[in-house]
Amino acid sequence: MHIQDVDITLIDVPAGRRVVDPDWAAALAVDFQARGQDEPIRIIRRGERFRLNAGAHRLTAAKILSWKAISAKVYEPTEFASEAAIKLAEISENFKRRELTVLDRAFDVAAWREVYEEAAGTVKPGRKKNRVKFDPNSEDALEEQSTLLASSFTTASQKALGLNKEAVKRYLRIARITQEVREQISLAPIADNQSQLLALSAEPAERQVKIANLLTSNPPACSTVEDAIAMIDHVPRASKPERWERVSDQFGKLPETAQRRFMIEHWSIVETILAERKAA
Repeated sequence: MHIQDVDITLIDVPAGRRVVDPDWAAALAVDFQARGQDEPIRIIRRGERFRLNAGAHRLTAAKILSWKAISAKVYEPTEFASEAAIKLAEISENFKRRELTVLDRAFDVAAWREVYEEAAGTVKPGRKKNRVKFDPNSEDALEEQSTLLASSFTTASQKALGLNKEAVKRYLRIARITQEVREQISLAPIADNQSQLLALSAEPAERQVKIANLLTSNPPACSTVEDAIAMIDHVPRASKPERWERVSDQFGKLPETAQRRFMIEHWSIVETILAERKAA
């Protein structure tokens, strides 16, 4: 690796990278103009051209300023063991950035899973190679993929990255959102709302497009996936349950011992209600 100024027109951005936030790139451009470029981007030589590995927002900021060249750490392909290693370097760089949305992380986890399975194989040591093969879009496949990928991390890594089995499963579920819809919603509020992304991912591809259109229209036709579905299906939006109704629903699902503990903790209220009923 060495650092040099590289002609911006020779740098190619790989497909599937997270969408650049124009506001963030514009802010970087202002900073570049005032202080210059502190951190070089990272690129990999590809013949006479280069492939961007890290620094999409910095590259966009340089383009906004009409720079001819940008400072870059230039790597040779031989410095990586494989194409998978290059992809993992891109994903690792993204995970270190706090500004990643839930949507970005979900698609990075999905890419990570693909690279891991290509490099390590889908058969975990000790398992039979002739095990049942699942439909790749089934819940069984999702369970299998989540288990394999989560088990590849150490306990410390799972804690630091927030990538235990259940988290991986949620991300892989969100990554079922189509690429077209991902690009459409990437800068919308839903991109950082896990519960809404999960609701969107549960819908068929054609309905995802319709929902995304409603959420990203100007002004937005609705603010939640549930509202969008109600509009598409021409049905009244279900009223949101009151807080006490949600608590009551959860209480009913508790085992009897837990219910008793709850009642004891709130016994003063129970006594007040009993006294009022007796007086009435």
